[in-house]
Amino acid sequence: MLKRFAIIISLLYAPLCLQSQTEMTAEQIFDRIDNSVVVILAYNKAGDLFQGSGVVLNNNGYVATNYHVCSDANRIDIKHYGQEFKNAEILLKDESKDLLILKINAPSLKPAIIGASTDLKPGQTVYAIGSPEGYENSISEGIISGFRYDEDNNKLIQMTAPITDGSSGGALVNSKGEVIGLSVSGQHEGNLYFAIPSVDIVSLVGESNIVTSDTATDVNYYEEGTVAKENENYRDAEFYFTKHLEQFSYDVKAYFNRGYSRTKLKEYTKAIADFNKAIEYNPDDADSYFYRGNCRYSLKEFDLAVGDYNKAIELEPEYSEFYYNRGYAYYKLKMYTEAAQDWVKCTKLNPDYAKELNDKIKQVNDKLNK
Repeated sequence: MLKRFAIIISLLYAPLCLQSQTEMTAEQIFDRIDNSVVVILAYNKAGDLFQGSGVVLNNNGYVATNYHVCSDANRIDIKHYGQEFKNAEILLKDESKDLLILKINAPSLKPAIIGASTDLKPGQTVYAIGSPEGYENSISEGIISGFRYDEDNNKLIQMTAPITDGSSGGALVNSKGEVIGLSVSGQHEGNLYFAIPSVDIVSLVGESNIVTSDTATDVNYYEEGTVAKENENYRDAEFYFTKHLEQFSYDVKAYFNRGYSRTKLKEYTKAIADFNKAIEYNPDDADSYFYRGNCRYSLKEFDLAVGDYNKAIELEPEYSEFYYNRGYAYYKLKMYTEAAQDWVKCTKLNPDYAKELNDKIKQVNDKLNK
């Protein structure tokens, strides 16, 4: 039997509303905000690239970022993992506050929930999520150190959550998963990092153009689906992820999680269709290839399974389970040398497999020596 693993995202159970009033872990916060933070690519007339981050504000494609990221831009593109949105429109700007609002056609992206920045206190835990140095959607944790004013007398949030080049325009999030600011600048010596308060974003775009905890949808189908999946209620999980995808039809994680649930329900063909979608929108997701390979193995499509395991190993070469499963697929194809090589690699990466696989390796070697 194939061994499988999953990246489990633990979310608190909130059956009828979003969890904006509940303290969340860093993992839960990242999962909530990951599909709301994008990479900004600004090109000047010479073709030079300036990179920053942005936060999705609503379903109309409004994206907030820093003005300085795009101040010399001749063209602005936005990307989110495997998706690209060309020629973003500049909708609003406030150079003094270093704010810029872009507009794209991006129904796949999820609006962030905007929280109040007027009642923040020093010592509160915050998380900065952006793309420092091109490392897309990285998260760092810190606290609010205090509040400062820039040369134009604009109030800034001082924090200890580290940011660096490329983080500008990224989300500063409180422990409820609400965006309470945009990262703007940092100084590593002395751990000085700053963010623009969310109240300035609201002032620029208007309350009707943002999503708050009060205006967000009453039912968060993604979170309900995640809870059902964690509780191994896979039929319920399939239902909730399907409802979520009716609203957010390009959500990579929802396709992956529905595919995983369908795999557990032994609906392998449907699961493969979901993993196909996940790979289409994020072709660098090793887990999607791995689980699609598992489905193909279950359907006895061993050659196709090997192809998927090959891609998973190319992307993440240090996971023992990838070699474990590919070894069994090779074994089914009577490619015994390749099977033995994979199982040897698997036991080197994870000695816990040695007891089982050493016997299999011996069996394979006996077949080869006949």
